[in-house]
Amino acid sequence: MVVALGVFILVAATWVFIPPATIRAAWMHERAEVHALAGEGEQRMFAESMGQLQQSMSRDFRAFLQDADAMGDGPLGNQGFSQWTRSRIEATWLWLGLVRYRLNVLSGWLLPGIPLVIVAYLDGHYMREIRKYSFVAQSPIRHKLGIRVMWIVIIGLAGWILMPIPVPALIAPFLTVSLGYSLWLWVSNLQKRL
Repeated sequence: MVVALGVFILVAATWVFIPPATIRAAWMHERAEVHALAGEGEQRMFAESMGQLQQSMSRDFRAFLQDADAMGDGPLGNQGFSQWTRSRIEATWLWLGLVRYRLNVLSGWLLPGIPLVIVAYLDGHYMREIRKYSFVAQSPIRHKLGIRVMWIVIIGLAGWILMPIPVPALIAPFLTVSLGYSLWLWVSNLQKRL
């Protein structure tokens, strides 16, 4: 609960202070990396869905931007607050787009990664079954290490999706392979009595 609250406060503080140009630069940097890896496939797979998202979001966010500009008008209007609100709306729009883009990239890497994770799980399961009927001790230390690595991978995956800074595009396949390894380590070292 405390960790979730800390993450929420960190995300909210980042949202309050981050300039939209930083998020835009992160998005462009990651698109360039994915384009270097995938070539024209990046344009077909990711850019079309992102174009549709931007069109739908621009209609929704255009009204918010007009409301933010209206706050600065009139004798009682606060121009500084109006500009800050406008920049927060742009930052939200860009951040949601970056999260959506990273989810699309992750789905592209999960397609070949899911069979890898399934094979790792099955290998760990059958290794445990073989060890159940042999005189090989199960390692609770390795079991606990597998659980910890899995939590680190899940937290790293959530962090990668949410961070509004440039992150290397190859983090997604690395996290997928790490998830498969941690699952294998966890399942293969389950205690024999379970």
